[in-house]
Amino acid sequence: MTTAGALGDQPLPRSLALDASTLPAHIHESLEEAIIRGDLPPGSRLRPDDLAALHGVSRIPVREALRSLHEAGWVEIRPRYGVYVKERNYDELQELFEARAALEAEVARLAALRHTPEDLAQLSHVVEASKSAARDNDVEALARASVDFNAAMRTAAHNSVLAALSVGLEKRARFYFSPVFSLLGNDWVGKQAILVRTVEEGDAGEAARSAHRFIVETGEAASQLLDTDSFSA
Repeated sequence: MTTAGALGDQPLPRSLALDASTLPAHIHESLEEAIIRGDLPPGSRLRPDDLAALHGVSRIPVREALRSLHEAGWVEIRPRYGVYVKERNYDELQELFEARAALEAEVARLAALRHTPEDLAQLSHVVEASKSAARDNDVEALARASVDFNAAMRTAAHNSVLAALSVGLEKRARFYFSPVFSLLGNDWVGKQAILVRTVEEGDAGEAARSAHRFIVETGEAASQLLDTDSFSA
């Protein structure tokens, strides 16, 4: 696959007013979201000098952020060549959605057993937001609603360890389906509504099966929609 251009050729994420004590974490989060959304495509080179200028900081917190991004699997540090956004990998995509299907099934199962009235109200609110975004063909709003829906499901499950694992896998999944989200998102609205209904009814088994099926089908659709050139060898 052809490597994308240098960071200087790409639009950079907007900098935030950063507190000195948390500079590396803020820079990490900013770059991570830009990678997930595709603002920094796979193969893009991340130049520390450019990033330092963008954030108005020295290269020290930038290098710390790049190291943490490398440890998290978002970038590759190639000695003497620089830092590059990781490429998509077909095998990882398959393994990712296998793992995520199992984990989100358990989140849904627990949500069916543990939800509160407030949890259900939030889930219903997000589903309505998804429906509205789909009617308006608002891809950005639909993407936000998808993230909000997953967050509401995690809250309803009331398990902080599962929630943390779910967030990590969700970010990785967004990295893969962000290029084709506009072709996937509308189909999610009905599936979200079905899942919420099983949670509301307290049907833990069906909620788990519904969530598992939802994730598997999303992974299969993403695999089919992504062009083979989207993946590294």
